[in-house]
Amino acid sequence: MIQLMTPRSYAAAELTGPNLYRFVDHLHPTLIVDDADKLLERKPDLVHIINVSWTRGTKIPRQDHGITRWFDPFCPKVISGVNVQLPKTTATRKITVKLLPKLPREKVDDFRHVDDGDFTTLRRKLVRWAADNHAALKEARPVMPPGFNNRLRMNWELQLAIADLAGGDWPKLARRAAIKLTHERREPSEGKRLLAAFHDLFSARGSVLASAEVQKLLIADPSNEWIDFRSRGHPISQREIALLLDPYDIHPTYIHRGRKTERGYRVEHFAEAFRHYLPEVRTRKRVTVRKKHDRHGKRRR
Repeated sequence: MIQLMTPRSYAAAELTGPNLYRFVDHLHPTLIVDDADKLLERKPDLVHIINVSWTRGTKIPRQDHGITRWFDPFCPKVISGVNVQLPKTTATRKITVKLLPKLPREKVDDFRHVDDGDFTTLRRKLVRWAADNHAALKEARPVMPPGFNNRLRMNWELQLAIADLAGGDWPKLARRAAIKLTHERREPSEGKRLLAAFHDLFSARGSVLASAEVQKLLIADPSNEWIDFRSRGHPISQREIALLLDPYDIHPTYIHRGRKTERGYRVEHFAEAFRHYLPEVRTRKRVTVRKKHDRHGKRRR
């Protein structure tokens, strides 16, 4: 259906990276990559080209008889298949639409994959509408649903701008669809889930946590994911905790509690990560801890 409603549409299978950027540079199509169930797992070069071609402007240089040629890989792409496996870097650049098998009681007309007068009329009307509204769409800055930032905002900006121009119920329906489709696919990454767990631990235990204490608390609940880390039959280790936090520039350091010195974490080292990666969680401004006095009368935590 998409192929027959879209000008310059091409359906292809078993693409490679060079196929993609040379073909797209030549024709600037709407590209439908079909039967892509595990295509991107098998062809990492194709993954890189799809990722860089998400936005306009990135060009791919290649040498041709001593002359550098620059290829433009940008175009709209539809990647279809059964349970398509996508790397995380690609998944953030897409909108996922799931198709369900038809139930026996559902009656629909057979689609014969034949171009006819109806498709010709639809293409003509869509081309005319796009030409009439090109300037308005170029300048449009649609209001985004809460939490739609960065790539998520860019994924939906054009669709919501089109809905706003269409008027009627379309602005509301489009935003409702955007929220539903986004929430269905968005599961926090492993690192973000660990950050959320640290946020809860700091809230409950104070501003300083020892590495051994964190590891023990994470696996205290037999139902959570950390007790059988990545389904490998063992709980998450202190080293694995540190490795998950490393991309956020958070590292265990020496902490002092009473007369004991050990490796651990301070809440202030998480402030930036909490602010940027857990926007739905209110970052702790201050942790209140109970003061005690040691046997010399000095105050300590």
